[in-house]
Amino acid sequence: MQLIINTPGTFITQKDECFRFKHGDKKLDMSPHKLESIVISNQAMISTQAVVQALEHNIDIIFLDSYGDPLGRIWFAKMGSTALIRRKQLDAVNVTLGNELVTEMIQKKMENQIGFLKKLMHARPGKEYVFTQPIQTIEKSVSKIASYEGIMDDIRNNFLGLEGTAGRAYFQCLAKILPEKYRFKNRSRRPAKDPFNAVLNYCYGILYSRIEKACILAGLDPYVGFLHTDNYNKKSMVFDLIEPFRIFAEQTTVYLFTGKKIKDKYFRAADNSVSLNDKGKPVVVDAINSHMEETVRYKKKNVKRKFIPQHEAHCLANILLADTDMKRPEWLEITEF
Repeated sequence: MQLIINTPGTFITQKDECFRFKHGDKKLDMSPHKLESIVISNQAMISTQAVVQALEHNIDIIFLDSYGDPLGRIWFAKMGSTALIRRKQLDAVNVTLGNELVTEMIQKKMENQIGFLKKLMHARPGKEYVFTQPIQTIEKSVSKIASYEGIMDDIRNNFLGLEGTAGRAYFQCLAKILPEKYRFKNRSRRPAKDPFNAVLNYCYGILYSRIEKACILAGLDPYVGFLHTDNYNKKSMVFDLIEPFRIFAEQTTVYLFTGKKIKDKYFRAADNSVSLNDKGKPVVVDAINSHMEETVRYKKKNVKRKFIPQHEAHCLANILLADTDMKRPEWLEITEF
């Protein structure tokens, strides 16, 4: 499981080969065998003994900023796999393979958007008119994106333009089905301008940490992407690989609002921005963790959502390693999200 520390003043140490989480008079001991990662999103203290124990058990420690984005992590020093994967990853940036992989990732993202809108539409008989046009807009983007050929540097703007068109139609549609007081005009990132975007950004941040870990364990370089450019300290591959899995954060956020589980007291507003406060963060964390623990159909098996990004990262690494005359390993085969 992924344990997220939201309570200020929490002290994390090691006791009898277990992690001890202490806040005031309250104590919780947890075996390292039950943890995948420890996420710290607020003022907390951690001992060197706890850090060493985490490293020995391959448990990464992640620090989030106030927006929910990963600020840093403590990770073991060894690479996840052979350096050959990273060399192949660099080679793919400037050949058509990089284009093909990006096309598949963005298409899957858009197909997930369509599938989610159709699921929401079927649950709202008589309101099909809200969904019809946005679904058609995204479907057009899906069909167009496969028509571009060449290396990514030459067609990046075309990809981003289609992605932007589909994204606007998608989120404008989602806004219309929210409780009226929480409807929003546009996507806003840092900072969020409304409660919906504040929750979605926080969910994305938690998801980013999972995708980065998947990249590291698969031997992929988080900083070498295909679609997203390689700016200084930009984890381009994480931004690429998260695209098919953004649906997990989006579903969590929409269900929180449509299920009327969000309250005004969960937010703080300042300087034309909105963010989650200490009351709201645990609600959102519990929701996305529960969503990731659910079992879905994946490659003809029942698999928890939280394991799918890791499987797909390994598939991507195998694709990069495969010889040109080999059959490409199948990937992005989420049949139910």
